[in-house]
Amino acid sequence: MRKRVIRILAAALVASTVLVNPMVSEAGSILPAGGDTNYILHTETDFKIMDMVYKMQNGETVNIENAAQMATLTKVGYADYQSAGPISITEGRMTYNTYWGAEDKEVYVVALSGTETIVDNQTTTVKEDLLSGFELSNEYATNVKNAIIDRIPAGSNIILAGHSLGGMVAQQVAADKYIKDNYEVLNTVTFGSPLIKGFTREGMVKRLGDSSDKNTFYSISSVLNIVWQYAGVNHEDGGYNGDSPAAHCDSYLREDVWGNYDCAGEKRGSVLGVETGSRMLTLNFATTSFYTSLYGTTAVARTSILPKKTPAECYDLAKAAVADGYITEDVLAKFTTFAQVNDADSVETEVIEAMESDAELVEADTIENDSIEDANLVEEVINPELDETTVVDTDAVVE
Repeated sequence: MRKRVIRILAAALVASTVLVNPMVSEAGSILPAGGDTNYILHTETDFKIMDMVYKMQNGETVNIENAAQMATLTKVGYADYQSAGPISITEGRMTYNTYWGAEDKEVYVVALSGTETIVDNQTTTVKEDLLSGFELSNEYATNVKNAIIDRIPAGSNIILAGHSLGGMVAQQVAADKYIKDNYEVLNTVTFGSPLIKGFTREGMVKRLGDSSDKNTFYSISSVLNIVWQYAGVNHEDGGYNGDSPAAHCDSYLREDVWGNYDCAGEKRGSVLGVETGSRMLTLNFATTSFYTSLYGTTAVARTSILPKKTPAECYDLAKAAVADGYITEDVLAKFTTFAQVNDADSVETEVIEAMESDAELVEADTIENDSIEDANLVEEVINPELDETTVVDTDAVVE
């Protein structure tokens, strides 16, 4: 009986990943009206991701104050936005309140993106979904562990964060014996991920799941521990009305849905007079390292972020999103990463438009003058012919 249940669950996992993950892997946002599949940067959430990509490239220092901003950090790893790899590690500090007062700790944040099939040989496929879902070893988890060993000094504080498959792998890493023996895993926060390794994970774990996102149930725990699988998720309703792919892709970056949770996934509130959900990260993106995760490799490769689109292209697409009603001008104005290039582009555009306008006027005058000259020539040719005809007709009358 148990084997039969496991086979049914495996079939469900395969069906769900086959149906859901192609949409997730292609861009990670809601399809716009008309079914256009080229929708990178077409929504507010995608624009937020590119904003963070450029903050990383510029080496800025930023505050991560809520779960939506933390989810943005995990989704930067998708290849739609940059080509450095699905694993990022960033140095920073975390502040929060406890019963004994305020705490301030140096931390390393390990952010992991999820299932993605558009990158050749990358360990983020349906195979890893199944292996991780059954809490088995997989190359993505191994490569994350190797990246931590390469980048983070032993004894350091670690925060793990992941979207979808990335959240599943984050829980596996938090339960890894070597990691627990050599590092202090403070927090693990996942977005749209099921329960993995529930009894052996280190530190506080928070799983966030939109009420329409079914991916939070796709693991062996739905058979072995369905109560914890369901009760262990912090649910919020993003208004997707059962559209699981849309909720899975878009919900977690929305501050109107997840802004009341701190960066570690704890809901803001108060217990015995002590503020909860008070964690805030200050991250130095000048320290961010990205890592590849490829099949058959014994070591991960550290890489630098390379945005997939230029700032001007990002701004143009964002303006198109405003025109299409996906975001407002007020929302667009909050993003300062592209402000300088926007102003320069605006001036340059005005100059180019003025030059093109002058050129068009000159060309129009030239065409008009040429037309007049041609008309005069035609008239000169026609008039002599008319004169000859008149003479002939006159002679005929005389005869």
